[in-house]
Amino acid sequence: MSLDDRNATEIAQLALLGEAADHITGVGIFVWDDDRNYVAVNQTACRLVGRKREELLAMKVGDMTEDRAAPYFDEVQHGGLHSGSLTIDRPDGSVEIDWVTTRTRVAGLPYMVSICWEKS
Repeated sequence: MSLDDRNATEIAQLALLGEAADHITGVGIFVWDDDRNYVAVNQTACRLVGRKREELLAMKVGDMTEDRAAPYFDEVQHGGLHSGSLTIDRPDGSVEIDWVTTRTRVAGLPYMVSICWEKS
């Protein structure tokens, strides 16, 4: 396999993963940077918190939780894996969610990813 073939395969894999993540049901995916700005969210994340994608991408982590997640930020930003439960403030009320957050890399840059689902 040539270098061009490997690059094309990797690009195809990344595109497939990105599309799959956007259409996955049952779990919301939030990607955020070191400044706690949301940089990507999937459709389920939008439904889970009752907000449009554009609205979420203008927000910071903690905006929907009265910063109840703040104690975890520093540890997650330095490579920790954390999970827990919290209440998300939605425009139409609130929802209890379970979540797991860890550090990742996107396009070679460091980010955090949070996977969330409605608490049962």
